[in-house]
Amino acid sequence: MNEKISIIVPVYNVDKYLEVCIDSIINQTYKNIEIILVDDGSTDKSGRICDEYAKKDDRICVIHQVNQGLSKARNIGFSASTGVYIAFVDSDDFISPVYIETLYKIILRYNADISVCEYTQEQNDIDTKYLPDNNKEYKKDAVTMLRQWHGKLKQIETVAWNKLYKREILESMSPEIFPTGKTHEDVYTSHLFVEKASGIAITNRKLYYYRKRDNSISRKRTKESIRQDLEAQQARLLYFKSKKMYVAYVRLWIGHILHRMMYVCQKK
Repeated sequence: MNEKISIIVPVYNVDKYLEVCIDSIINQTYKNIEIILVDDGSTDKSGRICDEYAKKDDRICVIHQVNQGLSKARNIGFSASTGVYIAFVDSDDFISPVYIETLYKIILRYNADISVCEYTQEQNDIDTKYLPDNNKEYKKDAVTMLRQWHGKLKQIETVAWNKLYKREILESMSPEIFPTGKTHEDVYTSHLFVEKASGIAITNRKLYYYRKRDNSISRKRTKESIRQDLEAQQARLLYFKSKKMYVAYVRLWIGHILHRMMYVCQKK
C-alpha cells in the first residue's frame, strides 16, 4: 500500500530553523506525502521561506493566516489536509529520513490507529538507520496505554508530534481537535486520541529531533503559562478519575502538585 500521508507544520517566527525542518520532510524515504505549512502570522522571514519551498516542491501547500496560536494552526492544517494518515511536526524540529516510512509500516503491521516513535534532544542521536540492532516494536491497546499513563512511556505520551494518526481518530474530535487559545494543547488532548484508538503501535527508534529553545512557548515559565498548565493538568486529572484509572490518576496528581508549587513560587 502507498496511501497519502499529510504532514502538518505550524510555523511562527522560526526562520533560523525552518529550512532544516522542511528539508527533513521533503527528503523522506516515503514519497506519497503532502506537506501543509501553516504560517501563523510570522513577522520574520518564515512566511517567505514557506513560499519559496512551495515553488520547488508541488507536494507543499502554504497557508498564511493572522496569528491565532499553535492549536488553531494545527486545526487549520488538518482541515486543509487530504491524507489517509496525519502527522504533526513542529517547525523548529526535524525528523529522520525514515520517520514517516517507519511509522507507516508499523501502523499497518500491527493494525493500529496510532503509531509512535521515541525522540531525542541530541542531534547526533537521531536514528537514520533502517534496521538498528536494538530495534523493538510492540502494540498496546488503549486501556493499557492509559492505565500506564505517566509510567515508563511518559517521554513519548503527551505530545502531538512523534506520532502518525489514522485520519478518523482526529476527525472524531472535529471541528476543534486542539483547544484554541490554550498553550498546553497536547496535555488536553493526547489521552483523548489514545482513548479513541483500537491500538497503538510503538517503536523505540529515535526518529524525531525535538529542539529545546529558551524562547519557545513550552519553555517560557510565566505566571500565565503555569496557570494554563495547571488548568490542563486539572482537566486530565478529572478524566482519569472519571475512568477510575487510579494508578495513572495518582501519578498525574503528584505531577500536578509539583506544577502548583512552581506556580506558587512564581507568584512570589
